[in-house]
Amino acid sequence: MEEYIQSELAKLEAENLSRLMAMEEIKSDLLDRGEIQRIWESKMEVEKSRGLEVDSAYLDSIRDLKQERIVQENARAELLRQKAALDCQKQLLSSLKEEVDEMSEKLAREKFKHVDEQCDLSGTIHDLQVKHEVLLDKKSMLEAEIEALRKLRYKCVNHLIVAFVYFSVFF
Repeated sequence: MEEYIQSELAKLEAENLSRLMAMEEIKSDLLDRGEIQRIWESKMEVEKSRGLEVDSAYLDSIRDLKQERIVQENARAELLRQKAALDCQKQLLSSLKEEVDEMSEKLAREKFKHVDEQCDLSGTIHDLQVKHEVLLDKKSMLEAEIEALRKLRYKCVNHLIVAFVYFSVFF
């Protein structure tokens, strides 16, 4: 059995050596004909072409990224302008709200003042009406007194005339 294994090993080594020699011969033949060089040159051309395509795609990507960066920066600038405009409008709205609040407070104070003045005026009108009624009562009393004095004077004058006539007749 050992001999069989050794003979098989020798056979395998011989086949392997034969293959190696065939490969060397093919290699030598291909080298002599320049086919290996052409294959490598062809592969190098393919790789150069692929490298140029990759470089072109890389440059295109960089150009696209630069354009996208410009678009993003412009969009950001526009957003900042819009934010500034909104902040300005918000501040203006806040100022207007404060102004409206101040005007509302002033109006409330003026309304309170007006109501207070109206109450004072109502009191004054009432007092004047009372005084007017008192004056009318006094006027009526004075007119009655004047009338009474007139009548009294008329009677007195009549009495004086009668007395004068009476004295003139008797004296």
